[in-house]
Amino acid sequence: MLDSDFERQRVLFRITFAACMISALALIWSYRFLPISDYPDVIFEGSVVARLLRGVPLASYSFKHYPVPYSGTYALLGLLDLVFPPEVSGKIILSLCVILLACSSTYLLRSLRRDSDSPLLLIPLLFILNTFFFWGELAYVFGLSTLFLYCGYLFRRIYRSQPINWWLITASSIAMFFFHFIPYATALLITLTVILVESRTELLSRFAISFAPSIATSIWYAVGRSALKQMPPQWTFWTPHQFAGRWLAALSPFPEFLPWLGIQLPWMKAFAILNLLVAIALTLVIPLCIWVWTNTPTKYPGVLASAVVCGIAIIASGYAFEGMVSPGERFIYPAVWIGLCWLIGADLPNRVSTISRTLAIGLLSLLACQILFLLINIRAVSNDLASLYSKLRSASTRAEFCETYETYLRQSWDKPHRTGLDVLLTNHASAPRLPYYLYLEQQVEAPIFQTGFLNYTGHGDNEDLCKSQ
Repeated sequence: MLDSDFERQRVLFRITFAACMISALALIWSYRFLPISDYPDVIFEGSVVARLLRGVPLASYSFKHYPVPYSGTYALLGLLDLVFPPEVSGKIILSLCVILLACSSTYLLRSLRRDSDSPLLLIPLLFILNTFFFWGELAYVFGLSTLFLYCGYLFRRIYRSQPINWWLITASSIAMFFFHFIPYATALLITLTVILVESRTELLSRFAISFAPSIATSIWYAVGRSALKQMPPQWTFWTPHQFAGRWLAALSPFPEFLPWLGIQLPWMKAFAILNLLVAIALTLVIPLCIWVWTNTPTKYPGVLASAVVCGIAIIASGYAFEGMVSPGERFIYPAVWIGLCWLIGADLPNRVSTISRTLAIGLLSLLACQILFLLINIRAVSNDLASLYSKLRSASTRAEFCETYETYLRQSWDKPHRTGLDVLLTNHASAPRLPYYLYLEQQVEAPIFQTGFLNYTGHGDNEDLCKSQ
């Protein structure tokens, strides 16, 4: 009987996993204009990289002369653009983000119990299309996926006393650095925590050697960056409002896309409440782990300690550091995912319990609601973006272009002092970056984010593109 239940639950997970993958990939490939905030800027910058690689002289763009985090995504786009049109390359990158995040999350959560069919495995599927994805922070999504693969590998080797492939550790650390610095820093933090808590100090020297190339690269980056700045490093702690907003954003499965999809729609109030309930439930994962441990000490203390340390880092990292907004928010997924991994390793909830069945039903219902929500609303918002693009493209003068653009720009951002249920929805504005599709078509100069490995010395402000017309 138990074997039959186990097999049914495993088949159900595979079907659900496939359904989530298919729906996400269908959304990515079905529409040209997706409501992903910085995505048009990202594919434009990838096209610049490709032109530089081809040897095309571009007066306003050049490669930086030191290694830079966040550059991995732009490098991949540039290489793909040598073969595919930029917009196709962008779709490939988005597809890889979705596939890697889903697979790496499952790999991590099963690292302590490979045969697990826990309903907790369904939770990461709610966040395949997460707030970072819709903000266009694809470098972070790639870095996060690499981190989850690294942690899954580390936990398997530490707790099964299997040999560690040190070349793989080196490659993973370098990949994390070039995708995003926070997942790289998180990997260092987790590695030290597991080694110290599990009293495996004999591994310290081997890990130090394996991480040495990426640490040296980080120092090179810090020296190269500091040579360009006169201001000392700045760090800003959270305000309660900032923390609540970022906490809700990271753990909300139902986003909004202003100016088209917001709280003014009656049924969005229900999704706003669902966002709050899901966020509260996932916030309780680490306290639940600690409570279980204090009542019944179990195995894998290094994993539990890693989740707790990442939870502390959420608060301690603050709201802003060195131009990065909300570094602390980027520890939320590692903290929760590792906490879920520990619960699965502790066989909680038990596979035959009422709690397990109820949780599975609830998560399946949420996933079904999310799939329908995104299928309906991304189609609507994408059609509105296409209409706006047509207006911008047909503008005969700069004044006409700017009048249309600035109207949508004003409507795209959150209103000051949001109140009521409105604060429970995270906005992902896609209209402000839409002109980059025009720049891509016309192959003209435009301002870019300079967090990657490109310098830009031209005119304009990518926060207000009318200044660069």
